[in-house]
This record gives sequence, structure tokens and C-alpha cells, in this order.
Amino acid sequence: MGLALGCVGMSLDDFERCTPSEFRAVFDAWQIRQETIERRTWEEVRFLATASLQPYSKKTLKPTDVVTFPWDAKSSSAVTKGTSSYERMKEIEARLKRKD
Repeated sequence: MGLALGCVGMSLDDFERCTPSEFRAVFDAWQIRQETIERRTWEEVRFLATASLQPYSKKTLKPTDVVTFPWDAKSSSAVTKGTSSYERMKEIEARLKRKD
């Protein structure tokens, strides 16, 4: 209940009306959103680091030359396979609507 009310931001009434599977869908969507925000922040930091180091490098730097993240290997295939966070959230929303 603390996760639903405190982190996810659900009202007590909304939480009480959820089935366990509905809450799981809400939590999954919230978790995807949080991961997206965290990744975006790290991507911004990497971009700034690349821009800061570029004047001191003889070759053109790519952001992945400065630092690589665990999601770098997955990101190109995830978007082409249709598993972006936006599409996953739409899928979860569609599942919730079907249960109504």
C-alpha cells in the first residue's frame, strides 16, 4: 500500500478498487517510467561528458566511446522490435481497458 500511495501516487480509493493484476500493470508502467527517466538523465550526462572531452581528442568521439551503459546493447533492437517504453505502456493500458 505504501508503494501505491507514496511512490506511484494512487489515491486510497483507486488502490482499494484495484485487483492484484491491475495493480501489477500500474506498477509495471510506473517502473518503466522511472527507468526511462533514469536512463534519460544518464544519457544527458554522457552527452555532456562527450561534448566536454571532444576538444581534447584527436578523433571524433561518440557518446559510447566515453562510457557504455548496460542498455546500450539492447536499445537499438528494443526500438525496432516494438518494445519501447511508450509502446509497453500503451499495451498495459489496453489490457486494463479490456478488463473493465
